[in-house]
Amino acid sequence: MANLSNLKTQISNTQDIGKITNAMQLVASAKLRRIGKKVTETQEYVSEVYSIFNEIIKHSSESIYLKNSTNDIKKTLWVVVNSNLGLCGGYNTNVNKLVISNFKKEDQIYAIGSKAVSAFNSKKMKIKNECTGVDIDFSPSQAKQIGNELLSYYSSGEFDEIQIVYTKFINNVTFEPTKLRVFPIIKEDAQETSSSYYSFEPSAEEVLNNAVTLYLSTIIFGTIVESQVSEQASRRLAMENATNNGKELEYNLSIQYNRERQASITQEISEIVSGANALMG
Repeated sequence: MANLSNLKTQISNTQDIGKITNAMQLVASAKLRRIGKKVTETQEYVSEVYSIFNEIIKHSSESIYLKNSTNDIKKTLWVVVNSNLGLCGGYNTNVNKLVISNFKKEDQIYAIGSKAVSAFNSKKMKIKNECTGVDIDFSPSQAKQIGNELLSYYSSGEFDEIQIVYTKFINNVTFEPTKLRVFPIIKEDAQETSSSYYSFEPSAEEVLNNAVTLYLSTIIFGTIVESQVSEQASRRLAMENATNNGKELEYNLSIQYNRERQASITQEISEIVSGANALMG
């Protein structure tokens, strides 16, 4: 009977956990639908800004923001986008592994999300700054504030390179940890394309210096929005798998419970029959 009681408790606990994971799946699905609309608009905006900025870079030759042969990368600031909440599968772990595999002794972390703060503190990796107020309502003004901080770090020469590591959203079941260099900007070889249609006043370098804040805040906004969508999609998938696994476990425990119960009843009947036969004998 003790075994039956334990099995009954396990079944009850599995059902309770299943209700929680199912509720979290529904919440993540609702958030995913909400921010999923936002990511399409954001990707179009980022694409337009990037296209225009790329033309400015093509016409620029000298700028602290452009990579040249004399750039020596000794110290990198890693801007790492994590979540504030857990239970989202390998969303945070995959990004952090990518950072750790490329991290140098002199490098530092700009942690976005409380999970990044705790993860890199546990690794004793130096955190330059942190931002934990990021959620699905992340706004361009917040992106601009982060961008201004990063720009000041790079412009002052405190860091030779700034890399953003985030989760690129591909579809509802596919998201990839991605590394994106922000500074210095690598100028691609000039192509015989639309660059001849553009002219800049007073100069491309001057426009670059004035527009770099917009460029940086746009990249930050786009990468964080993609990460937010990936987070909700990853959590929905993780909770869906957990709910399904819970149902399977409940089914197996129920079968085991019924077998144990049947065996117990059979044993009791056998004991009663044995006792009756002994009395009749």
